Formats: sequence, C-alpha cells, structure tokens
Amino acid sequence: MIRTKILATMGPACSTTETLLSLFEAGADVCRLNFSHGALDQHLKMLNTIREAASKFEHPIAILGDLCGPKIRLGEVADIDQTGGMPIKVGDELIIQRNPIVGRDGRVSCTYKNFVDDVAVGDRILIEDGMLRFVCTDKNFNEVACRCTIGGILKSSKGVNLPNTTINIPSITERDWQCTDWAIENDLDYLALSFVRKPEDLNLLREHLRNKDSDIQLIAKIEKVEAIKQIDGILDAADGLMVARGDLGVEMDVAQVPIIQKDLIRRCQTAGKPVIVATQMLQSMIEEASPTRAEVSDVANAIFDGTDAVMLSGETSVGKFPVGAVHTMAHVAEVTEDYLISSAVALPSTGPAPTTLRYSAAIAAGVYRIVRDLKVSLVVVWSQTGATARIFSKHRFPVPIIALSSDRRALRRMALHYGVVPQEMAPPANMGELVAQVDLLVRDREFATLGQRIVIVAGAALGTPGTLNGILVHTIGEETSNLPAVPTILEIGRP
Repeated sequence: MIRTKILATMGPACSTTETLLSLFEAGADVCRLNFSHGALDQHLKMLNTIREAASKFEHPIAILGDLCGPKIRLGEVADIDQTGGMPIKVGDELIIQRNPIVGRDGRVSCTYKNFVDDVAVGDRILIEDGMLRFVCTDKNFNEVACRCTIGGILKSSKGVNLPNTTINIPSITERDWQCTDWAIENDLDYLALSFVRKPEDLNLLREHLRNKDSDIQLIAKIEKVEAIKQIDGILDAADGLMVARGDLGVEMDVAQVPIIQKDLIRRCQTAGKPVIVATQMLQSMIEEASPTRAEVSDVANAIFDGTDAVMLSGETSVGKFPVGAVHTMAHVAEVTEDYLISSAVALPSTGPAPTTLRYSAAIAAGVYRIVRDLKVSLVVVWSQTGATARIFSKHRFPVPIIALSSDRRALRRMALHYGVVPQEMAPPANMGELVAQVDLLVRDREFATLGQRIVIVAGAALGTPGTLNGILVHTIGEETSNLPAVPTILEIGRP
C-alpha cells in the first residue's frame, strides 16, 4: 500500500469504466478533469464514467477540476501532411493574426484577443512549454510577425507563453466562471486555479464558492514569477498548492524550478496543506512502454522532498500506456517509501499547525512516538471533515493512516493526503463500539491481522468535528467489552 497519492489526468486514453477501474487498482487516487480541453458536456460524460468506476472500487476517488486561467493557446491548426499540425523550421516566419483562422501556410491565430496589442517587437513567444520558440520581429494592427528560433510541429490548442510581455487579462476568465459553476453543480472535490498571481485571485474564487454554498477546496497552481513573489499570501488563501513545472520552467530560469519545488513542498509541510508535483513526470510514457531513468529519479526525488501527490498529464489522458504509467509511478513510490522507512531518512518536519488544528497536531506528534516505540502496524483516526487526517498526514507516519468519516465528500477529499486511506463508517455510539467496528474493518480489508497493535484516535463525540481527545492502543482480536464509553487521553491495551 503506497502512501504517495497519484493524480491521473482524464482523456480519450482512459475514457472507459474498465480502463478507469484498472487505473484505480494500479494506484490512481485522484482524477483530474482538464477544462483547457473539451466541452463541458464531454467532461460530464467523463465524470459519470469516473463515478461508475469509482463505485466499484474499495477506496474513495477524488475529482479535481483544473481551471484554465488566463492561459493563451493557439487556435485550430490544420494537419499538414499527417504530421499532426503545421511543421515550421528555424528561420521561418510565422504570422499570428488577430482574427481566428485554421492555421496553415505559416499563419495562425490564438485565443487571446489582445495578443497583437500586448506583444512588442523583440518579445519572446514560446509554444508548447517552450518546445517551439519565436521572437517578434514586426507587428501592425492586425498581426504579429515572428522568426522561429527553435522549430517543430505547431499543433492546435498548444499553450503560448510570453515571458517578456505584460498581458492585460483577468486571472479568472469567463470560461473559468462557467467551469466553476459546473463544478459546483456536479459536486467536484477540488478546483485548481491556473496562473495564480496574487492571493486576491483565490479570494475572489472562494467568495464565489461561498455564495453558492460550496465547500470545494482550492488548489493554487504555481507557474508565474508573480506567484513566487507573493507565495505566503497565496498559500494562506489556498487549501493546497500544485507545483506546475511546465509553465513555471518557461516563465523563469528552468534551473530555478527544482529549488522552487523543494521550497514550495517545505512551505506546505509547515502550513499543514497538501502539495502536488506536476508536469512531465513520466513524459516519455506517452509513447513508450517504459520511462527514462531521469523520469524515475524525478518521481522519487519529489517523494524525497515530501510531496503529498505526483501527477500524470498526457501519460494517462492521451498516452498509449495509461495503466502502465500509473503502475510505474506507484512502483517508484513503493520502492522510495520503503527506503525512507527502513533507513529512517529525515523528512521535512511539520511546523506549527493553524491555531484551530494545534490540538490535533500535538496528538499526532504523540501518536507518531507511540507508533515508533511500540511497533504499531496501523493508525486509525476519526476525521469527520478530513482536517485531522490532513494534519496527521503531514507527520509522515511509517504506517498507513486509516481515516474514518461518515461524510462521503470529506472521504473523497482525503484521497489527496499522503499516507491516508479514507474509509466510510457511521458514527458508533461509544468507544467500545468504535473499537469493535475498527477491529472488524481492518481485518476484513486486510490492513492488519490478529495480534498486531494499532492506534485508534477519536473524540468523545464521534462524528462531531473538533472533539478529538482520545488515544487507544488496541491489539487486533482483543476483547473490547470492558472499554469505557469515552477514553482518557491514553488507554493502553494488552502490553
């Protein structure tokens, strides 16, 4: 059972119930709907398929909607000579015009209507994460002329980056508002906002959610220099971060990206919030059955850094080996985690939790010591809203954390947290009933066996948030009828 969570991006390569179920069995925990591609009715069809597959799987599956943000993309480009797009060579001229067209003969359009106004002569224009590069050489009211410095195939809807250009576009676009309302209507678990520049971007989106009585959690995608400069405020406003290395590496010095990745993971560890590392993790597996050694090292190093989750993009959405990519990522995670646990490698320490969760953080620290000293096999925590499970996950326990709740939405959200295995349970009447049900559950699901020790953490009012106050060490199969209704801070079972 791996602890690192895996996000799989949805697309044509995993559009059937059978493939999705195989993805879940291989290790995928979160499904990502990328609103940059496809109409909302297509996403609804995908969502229904995900939920059908998830209903057949034993663990909750979270769904993350990825908002486009002010992403500039190429318009439609014709498939020239079955190349998948329009070939262009170094030194060729490319015209990017204001009015939409189907790109061909060295002329294309893009989705940003003010592109021609904002770009200046000498500005760099990078396409598809910088794989194709151009410099603006001339412009007039209707078009921009560019010279190709790195060639390739121009393809429909590929991203356009303007690292030298100040663009006048809101952080949340009209399309984003439509997708947000769709996400609310369809009860998604997370929304990721692209190209966050300041905390106010998230606050605006949060206010919209509250006005709609939605508690969808917000993930800030860090891919702009402006975001790095205001990271403290952004982290405070978000429920978690995504290190979106594709655009981040295009917008700034690519050599800084590994350092930023480590820093953002450390900040999330201190803040008690989840962090996702994304982009090109197993990129070669879009076409190849096996990853490169560098890609394997990349995934492992993100886990060494302390990430909660790693993400697959094209590998699962359009790749030839979607299930194989998840299997590979899960295997790398398993081997890396085994090394971390067996070698007692120091992981990023947890800093002071938010004031409202310091009690849970203190108990988590105590439970961590019990797990180490008493060779406990499993931690079971009642976490009605998922907040306690999130704090426990940041302590990087060497054993799985079974998080119990009767709230299915909270259970799905917990699927993103490192080391947490969400399980649904109705609130028991008392502690004795809880222990009996936990004993049965962990044996039935083969989380633990007879004679093994587990730690159960719960409160006096099971199912009520904010009442965590009991730690109990229980031996699987031991009689539970003599337990008090409410435990003290520590009730030790059989020595």
